[in-house]
Amino acid sequence: MSAWGIILRNLLHFRRQHLGVALGAALCAMVLMGALTVGDSVRATLAALAEERIGKADLALLAPDGFFREELADEVSDGLEEKAIVAPVVLTRGTVSLPDGKLRVNNVQVLGVDERFWALSPSPSDAPDWTGEGFYLNERLGKRIGLEPGERLVLRVEEPGLFSRDAPLSGERDNKFVSFNEKLGGFVPAGGFGHFGIQGNQREPLTIFVPIKTLQKKMFRSFEETGKVGYANFLLLGAPGLGELSLAAATASLEESWSLEDAGIYFKKMRDSAQWSVRTRQVFLSETLQRAVKNLHPESSGVLTYLVNAIERAGQDDNGSLLTPYSMVTALDPSSVDFIPSDLGPDEIVLNEWAASDLNASPGDRIKLTYYTVGERRKLTEEDRLFTVRSVSPMPPKVPEGEQSDWTPQFPGLSDAESCGEWDTGIPITHKVRDKDEIYWNDHRGSPKAFVAIDAGREMWQNRWGSLTGLRIPRDAVTRKEAVSSLRSNLSPAEAGLIFQPLRANAREGVESPVDFGELFLAFSFFVILAALALVGMLFSFSMEQRTQQAGLLLALGWRVRKVRVTFLSEGILVAVAGSLAGVLLALAYGRVILLLLGGEWSGAVSGASFRYEPSATSLLTGGAGAVFMATLAMAWSTRKQFSREPRDLLSDAAMVSRPPAGSWKNGRTHSLLAIVLALCAGGLAFATGLSATGASTSFFGAGALLLASGLFYFRDRLGRFAAGDEALMKAEDLGRRNLGRRVGRSLVTVGAMAAGTFLVVSTGAFRKHPPQSPDDPLSGTGGFAYLGESALPLYDDLNGGEGQELYDLNRSLLESSLIVPLRVREGDDASCLNLNKAIRPRIYGVKPSEFAGRFSFAEGNWSALRDSTEGAVPAIVDQNTMMWALKKGLGDRLEFRDGQGRPFEVELRAVVKGSILQGALYLDEEAFLEKFPQQGGYRAFFIAQEAGLGDQVVSHLERKLEQYGMEFRPTLDRLQDLQRVENTYLSIFQGLGGLGLLLGTAGLAVVIARNVMERARELALLEAVGYRLGLLRKMVFSEHLMLGMWGMAVGVVSAGVGIAPALFGKVGRMPGPGFLWFFLALLMLSLFWTWLSVRLTLRPGRLDELRNE
Repeated sequence: MSAWGIILRNLLHFRRQHLGVALGAALCAMVLMGALTVGDSVRATLAALAEERIGKADLALLAPDGFFREELADEVSDGLEEKAIVAPVVLTRGTVSLPDGKLRVNNVQVLGVDERFWALSPSPSDAPDWTGEGFYLNERLGKRIGLEPGERLVLRVEEPGLFSRDAPLSGERDNKFVSFNEKLGGFVPAGGFGHFGIQGNQREPLTIFVPIKTLQKKMFRSFEETGKVGYANFLLLGAPGLGELSLAAATASLEESWSLEDAGIYFKKMRDSAQWSVRTRQVFLSETLQRAVKNLHPESSGVLTYLVNAIERAGQDDNGSLLTPYSMVTALDPSSVDFIPSDLGPDEIVLNEWAASDLNASPGDRIKLTYYTVGERRKLTEEDRLFTVRSVSPMPPKVPEGEQSDWTPQFPGLSDAESCGEWDTGIPITHKVRDKDEIYWNDHRGSPKAFVAIDAGREMWQNRWGSLTGLRIPRDAVTRKEAVSSLRSNLSPAEAGLIFQPLRANAREGVESPVDFGELFLAFSFFVILAALALVGMLFSFSMEQRTQQAGLLLALGWRVRKVRVTFLSEGILVAVAGSLAGVLLALAYGRVILLLLGGEWSGAVSGASFRYEPSATSLLTGGAGAVFMATLAMAWSTRKQFSREPRDLLSDAAMVSRPPAGSWKNGRTHSLLAIVLALCAGGLAFATGLSATGASTSFFGAGALLLASGLFYFRDRLGRFAAGDEALMKAEDLGRRNLGRRVGRSLVTVGAMAAGTFLVVSTGAFRKHPPQSPDDPLSGTGGFAYLGESALPLYDDLNGGEGQELYDLNRSLLESSLIVPLRVREGDDASCLNLNKAIRPRIYGVKPSEFAGRFSFAEGNWSALRDSTEGAVPAIVDQNTMMWALKKGLGDRLEFRDGQGRPFEVELRAVVKGSILQGALYLDEEAFLEKFPQQGGYRAFFIAQEAGLGDQVVSHLERKLEQYGMEFRPTLDRLQDLQRVENTYLSIFQGLGGLGLLLGTAGLAVVIARNVMERARELALLEAVGYRLGLLRKMVFSEHLMLGMWGMAVGVVSAGVGIAPALFGKVGRMPGPGFLWFFLALLMLSLFWTWLSVRLTLRPGRLDELRNE
């Protein structure tokens, strides 16, 4: 008969013995395939959510620091494929409230859209019937607001300034808000773009959809000098039904269609000189624009016009006639005009006739300019500088009605004022404005009353936004058309911040979660897999031991040992394959159960997300193949020595008895020595660390693991002593102990599985994290801050200072004991453990290191790292969990970003904070932040530290006074608890699956007992024949095998006790709850139950027949 014939007959004949092996393989396959399908399901769900989030859009263009013409959408579309859709969008943030103000929802995503936006929705049939009237809410915001269609609600957004409100002369100090009171048109489901968002997150944002024309009409009122309000700051591109749009094609179309106006750049013909004036909507010209104009037109000259508080005759008494209040002064290149001496020095000034007459000044007189500069948090500092009058220039011409001076850009709150009394420049008015000043304003508008050299002007008024308010190009050098064309061709859209982002590609990349849940559950299920493989190995080994006579017969017939081993192992492989196939159904059920738990008891690991179950054939095949492979290894290892004996021994019954090998006493001494050494190492590690030291949990966990290994080596030594004992057997218990020593492998596996399971399930609870009792400790995860807040709209002034508190009508006495630390925010992806998506571009905060010094605990570095010089990169601080898990980076690694002008730059991770509320973002020095994002005005994140007992009062006061900004605070302890809940849930999952493995370990005890009793059937029958009662035999076998369970529990409990010692007796973590005591009790009861059941079922009356077969 061939080997395959023997294999097939053996499979049929020994089918009962193979059932246990098949079940073990099925269990292993269930866990492997189930874990992999969980990973499939998480990825599939995130992919589906990403599709709902971006719809049929492939590319996006966001100009976060400015706005472009709405017509750019049509022009880009004309350069693309025929059916490509380019939707212009106004994207901003705001607050939504009921008209009576009783309910307000903060930090709402506001989208100004038209029908082109809905054409890119995931399912256009689910999109609303867009009439261009009323508001539409996504379902999440609809549930929060609780209104029905037809009812009214109020939307409030910030009116965008021409340039950052941090800048000097940026307009009124308080924000300008735009409010809309409209009817609710309906709700937008997920398929209709209700989940739209540009940041990857499994949770949809709160979104309100507004007709773009409605939003533009009020938002861009300050832009009306250009004659239009049709601006947008976001483009969404897609080609439904035509495949994915090419990023290169879209960029090429943008480069062909964009205009200087899209970058806020304008050319203006000067009325009073033969020059072109280059200006920007942002008032101050960027360095990039200055370089481009200078490279094209070296003959161009710069202009810097600024509002000064006073032009004053120095050394004279202030009698009201020698001080000219609130005047424009222009710095320029003296050689660029003919009414200024070409050699004007840096300390010289030219007054026009009106100013010279008003001050009664003449050449040689000393003049003092007094002006404000804007510092941190819009703090105004009055400075002055002395000049000598060089000459007097002619009176400026009158400015036609409705126009502006050639010299002065459009300053918000000033250029559009009808009179000086209507000025709202954001600076305090301390000097009296005279009638003659009003007349000058009416006739000459913002025409400068004095001129200084450009270098002097830059020294006084240069700021982060630029050093010029205009550039002048001689008209005889170039026509306007030529100037516009040449400048446009030498500036790229990217340099204006107009850059297409691969929205769909980023969404695909974001689906690759920082945590692979397939790998995660494989790791969590390691002990379950190990227990299943141990059962497979034991059951297969037991089966082979029952068939040693068959193996001996084959060897006696001339088969080689290798062939016998391969034949029997092939039999086991076929059984494992059958078990793995059966495991497919179990895996599908197991995967569904895991996802149900992730949506319920374990929802903390996924921030409450729900998943659809979508297993892949690849995972099933991979998991099945892996189960068969590992089961094969387990079977091969467990039977590696069984066929190495002589055929005669295998044919005899003696082959079934495991005897201690020669020299076992020496081996026992080795085991004893190892047990002592490991126990000493465990004690040394524990005592060296201390119960309350930093890292005590990790050290004592290691000490517990060493003690676990020590206990197992000591038990191995005891087994050797039991088997080698030569003393007389005085009691039945002595015979039981000796029988344990005859089967060292299975006894050790059983004890080891129970001990390791007990240790892991209990001791991992020591790693649970808990927020501190109080947030006041500056080195804790709260940094000493009690609350953190975020506003929908930015605040520009210091809430700790008198001016800011007066501006916002805050209670100074209530805030005396509070410290409010503001942070600048650059929007990006949430890189915390609460976001399952990969963070492509993490959020960035700008902070002042001095305000955070001494706060939070660092794994590497400290806050001074933000001031370190880093060649070619901006230093950043990051939370340890964010760095390791979300970004998968290390200290010194770099990430690439783009600044406010679209230029790439790198951020280097220079310091790492240990688990804290800072998780999810990068933290830059505020100076570096403003250097990269100069137009990012104001603060939108706030930390509060205050005396205990005043927190609720302070927070409720701030939320009430700043409700129009959408201010909302939450306790830092709540934030920290949310973050720690994720880690704690992972530990719960590991403990739960570890408990399942331990359950298998106790069931394995029953298997060991059953096989031992079957192997000793003749021995037990002989004892019964010579007069031992069945009850006594059962007691003997019960106590013998109960020893295995007790040893396993004892070693595991003692080791786990050491592992959680810092929580039990120290100050690290918290005392474990009573749950672990119930666990020990359940483990004890299970061990007793399986032992009793196995003894009861296998030791039955009437065993004398076994002797007749002798």
